[in-house]
Amino acid sequence: MFRRGLNISKNTNGFEIESHYDRILQSCTSLAFLSQVHSILTTTGIIKHSVHLGARVIIKYSDFLHPQRARFVFDATDHESSSFLWNTMLRAYANSGFSSEALDFYSLMRKTGILPNNYTFPFALKSCAANLFPTYGKLLHSEIIRTGFGSDVYVEAALIDMYAGCEFIEDARKVFDKMSKRDLVCWTSMITAYEQAERPETALFLLNQMQQEGFSLDWVTTVTVASAIGQLGDGMKAQAVHGYAIRHAGFQDLPVVNSLLSMYSKCGEVEKAEIIFDQTKQRNTITWNSMLTCYTQNGLASEALDLFEQMKKSDINPNHVTSLIIVSACSYLGSQHLATKIHNFIKINKIETNLTLQNAIMDMYAKCGDLETSLRMFQEVPLSQLDVSSWNTLISGYGTHGHGKKALEIFNKMINHNFHPNHVTFTSILSACSHSGLIEEGKKCFSQMETFNVTKEPKHYACMVDMLGRGGLLNEAHEIIKNMSLQSQSQSHLQPNDEVWGALLLACKIYGNATLGKVCADNLLHLKPQHTGYYVLMSNIHATSRNWQEVGKLREDMKTKGLKKPAGLSLIEFNGNLHGFHTGEELNSFTKAVYEKVAKMVVDVKMAGYVPDLSCVFHDVEEEDKEGMLEYHGEKLALGFGLMNVDVGLVIRITKNLRVCSDCHSVFKLVSCVYKRKIIVRDVNRFHHFEEGCCSCNDYW
Repeated sequence: MFRRGLNISKNTNGFEIESHYDRILQSCTSLAFLSQVHSILTTTGIIKHSVHLGARVIIKYSDFLHPQRARFVFDATDHESSSFLWNTMLRAYANSGFSSEALDFYSLMRKTGILPNNYTFPFALKSCAANLFPTYGKLLHSEIIRTGFGSDVYVEAALIDMYAGCEFIEDARKVFDKMSKRDLVCWTSMITAYEQAERPETALFLLNQMQQEGFSLDWVTTVTVASAIGQLGDGMKAQAVHGYAIRHAGFQDLPVVNSLLSMYSKCGEVEKAEIIFDQTKQRNTITWNSMLTCYTQNGLASEALDLFEQMKKSDINPNHVTSLIIVSACSYLGSQHLATKIHNFIKINKIETNLTLQNAIMDMYAKCGDLETSLRMFQEVPLSQLDVSSWNTLISGYGTHGHGKKALEIFNKMINHNFHPNHVTFTSILSACSHSGLIEEGKKCFSQMETFNVTKEPKHYACMVDMLGRGGLLNEAHEIIKNMSLQSQSQSHLQPNDEVWGALLLACKIYGNATLGKVCADNLLHLKPQHTGYYVLMSNIHATSRNWQEVGKLREDMKTKGLKKPAGLSLIEFNGNLHGFHTGEELNSFTKAVYEKVAKMVVDVKMAGYVPDLSCVFHDVEEEDKEGMLEYHGEKLALGFGLMNVDVGLVIRITKNLRVCSDCHSVFKLVSCVYKRKIIVRDVNRFHHFEEGCCSCNDYW
C-alpha cells in the first residue's frame, strides 16, 4: 500500500493523493503504523501542503495520547494563517486531557493574531472545566461576547458545561435562560449540570419543560435522566425511563444499558437490573462493573463475587474499577482468605494499582481483621506518595479494632507530616475515640475541626453523641442535639438527622433509659418511619424494663406497616468457604452436631462462671425458655462450628451483620479462656479480639 501511495504521489493529482492517504490514516490502529504513514507524508512533502492531512495526523497522534508528536506535526505545517489547524491542535490537547497545555496553546493562538471562532471556544472552555479554572472561563466568556459568538448554540452549550464543571451552576443557568434558541444539546447540557450537581429534582423539572417544548430524549439525555432518577432512588420513575428506552430503540446502546443498570442499583431494584444484564449479550467492562456494583451496593457481596468469577471466564478483562468493586465486596464479607485471593489476582494480572486502589486494599485487609497487612502496605508507600485517604484508612482501621490511642497517634503523625485532615479524617478519629472511651481526647479532636477549617456535619455530631452516650453521659449527649437544633435555624445542614438521634437511642438501650429513649424514638420514627432498626431498639428498651405492653404496641405497629426485623446472620470462614448461621437454625444433619457442641460449650463456660444475661431476650417468656433462646444465637452457633473445625492454634474468625449481644460477648470471653482459643468477631460497629478471657473492646462497645 505504501509503495502504491508513493506511485500515486508521483502520477496523480492532489485531490486523489489526499483522499488516498486520508483512507490510510483512518485505518491506522497502532502508533507504529501511524508513524510510518507520517514518515512517508513528511518525506514526500505532502503533509506540508495539505492542511487536511496535517490535521488528520494531529488528531490521530492525540488519539494515541501523544500530543507532543501532534504538536511536532503542527509546527512543521504551514499553519500561520490556518485557524483550522490551530483549532485542530487545540482540540488534540483538550480531548487528550492535556488541559493546561490547551489553555497555553489558546493564549499563543491569540498572541499570534489568529482569531478564534465557534470551533475554538468549546475546546478552550472544556479545558477550563477540566482544570477547574472558572476565572479563565469567565474571561473566555467575555471574549466570546466581544467576538460575536455569544449566540452560537454550540458555544453556549460549552459555556453551560464549563460553568457546571466548575460548580458555578447558577452562572450556567443564566447562560441557559438567556439563550434565544435552545436545541437538544443545550437542554441536555443544563439537565446534566443539575444531575452532576446532585440536584435531581431540578434536573427532572427541566426535563419536563424540555418535553413540553417538543424535544424528545436522545441516548445522551436518557443516560443523564437515568442517573438523576438513581440519585432519587425512585423505582417508579426508573421503570418509566426504562420503558421509554425500550420504545425508542436506544435501549440496546451500551451507554443506555449501563446507565439503566446503575439506576436500578441505586433504587435497590436488583432483580430488574439482573433482567437487563441477562438480556444484554454484547457487554463491555462498564456493563460488568455496573452489575457488580449493583450487587455490592445492595449488600449482596457473595453474588458480586460469583458474578466476578463469571466475568473472568468471559472475553472481558477486569480492570482497576472492577478491582475496586470486588475489594469493596470482600470488605463487606470480612473474609481474610478472600482478601488475600483478590489481592493476589490483582498482582498476578498486573492490574494498574493506583493509590485509590491501594488505599481500598488496605481498608479491605483492616476490615477482614488483618490490620498488620494493612499497616505494612501503608508503610511500603513513600511518604511523598501518600494522600489524606491513606491516613484516613489507617486511622479508621485502628479505630474499628479498638486501638483508639494508636489511632490518635497516627492522627497526630499525619498532622506533623503536613497532611491536612478532612471531614472523613475527623469522622474516623472521633469514631475511634468513641469505640475506646477516649471522651476528653474526642472532645479535643472535635474542637480541632475549626482549627483546620473543616465544617462540622451531622455525622461528626453523631460521633460525639455516640461517644458521650457510650460513656454514660446521656444528658450531655442530649444537650449536643439540642444545640444542633438551635444552630440549624441559621445553618440548615445542622438539623439533627436519624444518625444523630440513632446514636442516642442506642445509648439509651445500653443504659436502660426508657424516658429519653422515647424522645429519640419519636424523632426517629418521624424522620425514618420505615427504618426497622429503630422500632427494634425501642422495643428492646421497653423489654429490658419489662414493659411488655409497649413492646406489643411497637411490634403491632411494625406489622401494620409491613416492617420486619432484620435477620441476624453470623458468618465463619473455614477451608476458604464462608458458612452462615441464623439464630435458632433449623435442626438438620449439618446443624445437629453444631447444636450439641454449643450445648457442651455452654456447660463448660458455666463451670467457669458464666451466668446467662436474660436481659438479652426481648420476649415475655419463662426464664428457662429465655436461657434456651440465648443458647442458640447465630454467633454462638458459628463459634461452636469453629471449635469443631478450625485447628487449634488458628484464629476463629466470625462476622455478624448486627451488634453482638452482651450475653454472647460474655460467652466468647470465657470460651477464649477455657478453650485457649483466639477469636476475632466483626460486628456491624467494630472488631472484638477475644483472648485469654478478655476482649480488645474492654467491654466498651
